[in-house]
Amino acid sequence: MAGVITSNAVSAPWGLAILAGLAVLSLAAWLALALRGDPSARRIERLLPGRRDSRSGLLPGLRETFFGLLGRLASPARPSQEWQESGLRRELTQAGHRSQAAMTVFLGSRVLAALALPGLALLSPLPSLVRFNLLPLALAGAAVLGYLIPGIVLSYQVRFRRDRIGRELPDVLDLLVISVEAGLGLDAAIKRVAQEVRISAPILAGELNHVALELKAGIQRAQALKNLASRCGVDEVSSLVTMMVQADRFGVSVGRSLRVHSDSVRTKRRQRMEERAAKIPLKLLFPVLFMIFPAIMAVMAGPALIRVSESILK
Repeated sequence: MAGVITSNAVSAPWGLAILAGLAVLSLAAWLALALRGDPSARRIERLLPGRRDSRSGLLPGLRETFFGLLGRLASPARPSQEWQESGLRRELTQAGHRSQAAMTVFLGSRVLAALALPGLALLSPLPSLVRFNLLPLALAGAAVLGYLIPGIVLSYQVRFRRDRIGRELPDVLDLLVISVEAGLGLDAAIKRVAQEVRISAPILAGELNHVALELKAGIQRAQALKNLASRCGVDEVSSLVTMMVQADRFGVSVGRSLRVHSDSVRTKRRQRMEERAAKIPLKLLFPVLFMIFPAIMAVMAGPALIRVSESILK
């Protein structure tokens, strides 16, 4: 009995160490994916004179080795249908992961988490707390949870990025209207606005910079704007792209169209804020009723109840 207790006590620190190592490994995967940056910008920087190739060195070699390992793990989880793969790639793009290795890292993280969580469950005190016949079910649940965690994180990143784009869009539109009405062309205005809003609106600045790079590479303006709407996944951006494409096609003033669209975007933003403000009393009803109101009643009616109980006892 003492030997079993001692072995469990010894294996617990090892289980915690392995858990911490796998957590650091998964974080390193996401950080390596995020630090790859914009592929188009990196490709253009490599073509500039005086730039040293960043692929040489120890850290890029380790990164490539790590990506190769994730690629082997991602092979069983790769979607069999083309529409599933394109939908997953679109979701990764809308989350801000435009690298070619984004899908490999995501699918490899899924398989790695699905294999690691059951192993961590076996090394943890879970087997001693669960019945032996329920242990396979617990391990299967841990594997399913590990497989679902990267998808949950990806969905959160998509929602967060869409919300940020919706908040950054009105100010960016105002600057775009000012630039176009000042005499700049649409391509030059997009590039100038992308430079000006790098700090205040970093997400839209990166997307506009990507549009400027595509236009510089020779892609047609309509296709570059449609790619922008596909990468953002926001209704306001999609309507903006549709308006700009139609104005460019039919020869309508782009500055006037942008001003009208900017006013409509700000109106929708104000209506959305008013809707959220109107929901606040209903959301505050239950916390007030179950948490604040009992305390107020205890403070107000407490002395009277004490006096009544004392008088009844006398």
